[in-house]
Amino acid sequence: MADEYINGDDEALLLTNLDNVEAEIIISKLKSYGIPVLKKEKGAGALMEIYTGVNFYGIDLYVPAHVLEVARELLESRDLNDHLDDEI
Repeated sequence: MADEYINGDDEALLLTNLDNVEAEIIISKLKSYGIPVLKKEKGAGALMEIYTGVNFYGIDLYVPAHVLEVARELLESRDLNDHLDDEI
């Protein structure tokens, strides 16, 4: 996944400390607009998720630096925020 956009472009942190459901919703939304996303799990989060089903350390999402502002604008749209609020 990282190879599709790192071609000389820096990755920029978009969001941090997400749970897996939030991360997957956001990744799906951004990919539907053609924005590649790199998902990084913190610490032993991936291993903990295998054993417990939950990543206690959180997930960070990165996008190419040149589309960071576009990605932020897309995530500010009302439909995604409403969906995430319903989940909480």
